[in-house]
Amino acid sequence: MKYITYILLFVIVNIESKVVLLLTDGPIQRIGPRIYKKEILTNEYKDPNELAYDSSTRNLFFMYMDDILQNSGRAVVNVVTKETKKIEGISRNKATAVDPDTGDTYFGSDDGLYIYDPLTNTARNIGLYNVNIFKIVIRDNKIYLIDANNHMIYKVHRGNSVIKFGNVKTVIDFEIDGDNNVHFLTMCGLYCAVNSDEIIKNVDVNFATNFIVDGKRTYAITDDGIREIDCRNGTATKVADLSFTPRSIVFGDYGDIYYSENDSIYKLKPITSYRLYNVPKKKRV
Repeated sequence: MKYITYILLFVIVNIESKVVLLLTDGPIQRIGPRIYKKEILTNEYKDPNELAYDSSTRNLFFMYMDDILQNSGRAVVNVVTKETKKIEGISRNKATAVDPDTGDTYFGSDDGLYIYDPLTNTARNIGLYNVNIFKIVIRDNKIYLIDANNHMIYKVHRGNSVIKFGNVKTVIDFEIDGDNNVHFLTMCGLYCAVNSDEIIKNVDVNFATNFIVDGKRTYAITDDGIREIDCRNGTATKVADLSFTPRSIVFGDYGDIYYSENDSIYKLKPITSYRLYNVPKKKRV
């Protein structure tokens, strides 16, 4: 059996000037101060996007471009077994979200809202037939969405109707953190509605490709890395560089991170133990 050793090289500038080598048994990825083991979950789908993680089943749901449908489809991969399968019953899919409290998984399309049935592995339309759902966010058992017809945010009312959530237009993307602050991106920049009320524009970020929410903390993926958003101050502090450009990225359990890039979905698992080799530089004679 052939073994491959992967080496992550750090150059540390200090008085002694040394090179630090970290050896692992698989590909590795560094994000800020943390080091992750990188593994591929699947590369069977074209342009996977809109990742949504279900902690109860360890399933990762996603959208992909389906050549048979000639449009977007939906699939799921288990992050433990890596078993993957397509989900039937929905086409032209645009959005997905998992309710963290119930484990229910919802999809959005141009003809309304769908719910996932794990027993039949199908998606069933449950209403909002006149809403073109572009994005779904679920917080505290409440469903929020972007209507692609006017790019405004709505809140689902009693499961069969929507009410306008604020009066913000041209919304491209949004997230809601644990303090009910609404982070949203428009054609004019990044904003935050503090406690869903006072709107503050961010002075540090004008565009973000993704949001990641971890409890009360919200991070924006930008062209220069990861920034943590301060909603009340309207600022964003850079916390890490990124050596890859994720199409979609979400947190999992135990510090895991899942992201899609090109035609693949990856899992990043924190490395908690490793060997460090300090290699002193040769002194010039």
